[in-house]
Amino acid sequence: MYSKIYEFCKVRNEGSIRFNDPEIPTNRVIYLLKLLKSESIDYELDIFPYRETSAYNLILKGSSSKMVVAHHDIVNPNIDNANDNSCSVINAIMIKKLMPEINVVILDGEESGGVGSQRVSDQIKSGKFGSIDWVLNLELSGKGGKYFFIGDYPGSLTNHIKSIFNCPIVRTPFNDSVIFRKNGIDSCVINPLPPVDKKTGVKWDENTYLDFDLLFNCHSAKDTLDTISPDDMKEFVEEVVLKILR
Repeated sequence: MYSKIYEFCKVRNEGSIRFNDPEIPTNRVIYLLKLLKSESIDYELDIFPYRETSAYNLILKGSSSKMVVAHHDIVNPNIDNANDNSCSVINAIMIKKLMPEINVVILDGEESGGVGSQRVSDQIKSGKFGSIDWVLNLELSGKGGKYFFIGDYPGSLTNHIKSIFNCPIVRTPFNDSVIFRKNGIDSCVINPLPPVDKKTGVKWDENTYLDFDLLFNCHSAKDTLDTISPDDMKEFVEEVVLKILR
């Protein structure tokens, strides 16, 4: 599954959610629907209005009280969008394969203010997913593996993660967790980063710092496939996320 990142990054949209067709899913959504079907993963394509067009969430429903989300929408259609956020979408699908009971939603519209996460917030509150304790939001999860930080979002999910890992907590830019939390739903964003030798960026421990510079590749021509690693994606999912979800 992790190697599917190479196919997915080559699929282009016109751009952000503002360019979506009101009736036909984007090329990236069409690719994901085919991928889910090929992996025999049940899904619901949730189409809902956004201004003059439509948004497309992919719901992979489970039976647990835990949810994982990752956004599939992009800003720049001329680049790979490898780390932001194609790798997290592939990782989220792999999580569903490994733990079918987990609720997974692949969100539209993060880059336009959290349109998809607002939709899911409303659905959680209406009971569509049963009782949801918290939502783990995967962002930029293509490089770093077991080295990661979480956003500064106090709550039971953050406490749970900190009880397992001694990871740094960092103030983050806008992401879908902001929308979930605004709606009273506990959520935290998690973001791996590779370690660097120099003492700069995010401190992991006394001898290890994380490469904060990688975050600035977002939306730029630097967000390429050669900056991420399927091996790191596997390590992040199977040695970090699965421990959080168990």
